[in-house]
Amino acid sequence: MAMLCSKPITAAADGNANPLLCSTGAVNVLAWKFYADISASILGLGLNPNPGQPQSAMCDDIAHNGANRSEEVNGYKLAAAYYGWTFTFDPAKVTCQ
Repeated sequence: MAMLCSKPITAAADGNANPLLCSTGAVNVLAWKFYADISASILGLGLNPNPGQPQSAMCDDIAHNGANRSEEVNGYKLAAAYYGWTFTFDPAKVTCQ
């Protein structure tokens, strides 16, 4: 799993917060906490999800946890950095049914 850091975040008008990662590439714990409720499904997937699970989790967060698309992309980025995922899809292009 990733290294962790703690750096103050800045919330933007679109609902996002930055920085997600610190300059060392470590996951910013304060950003993780910011996204914890709205991106709970993607952040909770764990180390070894199957290839379809991240997309399903992102759609679940959008449908049930109040995440908008740009927030959920950041939730995916945090989870991917933390768990070391190497999926090749573009999280910004996930389509939900």
